[in-house]
Amino acid sequence: MTGMRSDRARARARDLLATVYPAPDDAEFRRLRELAIEYIQEAERLEAEKRGRVLESDEIISTALDAVARDYFTRALLQAVSQGKR
Repeated sequence: MTGMRSDRARARARDLLATVYPAPDDAEFRRLRELAIEYIQEAERLEAEKRGRVLESDEIISTALDAVARDYFTRALLQAVSQGKR
């Protein structure tokens, strides 16, 4: 049940993000996306090692996604500010 709620929350967040700020098609975006994928894969690897400690894995994934989101929004704000000065 928790997994379903988490999946729905993730999907809602992804849709909201895409609506508010569509993903750019540039190298920095691809780098951040690859970094997020690496974080998630590492969290899944740690989960497989610890079997039964899923909560820690969810926390690792959440922390990694928060870091990626902060980087993404910082970059988006800097880009918006730099375009506004032109």
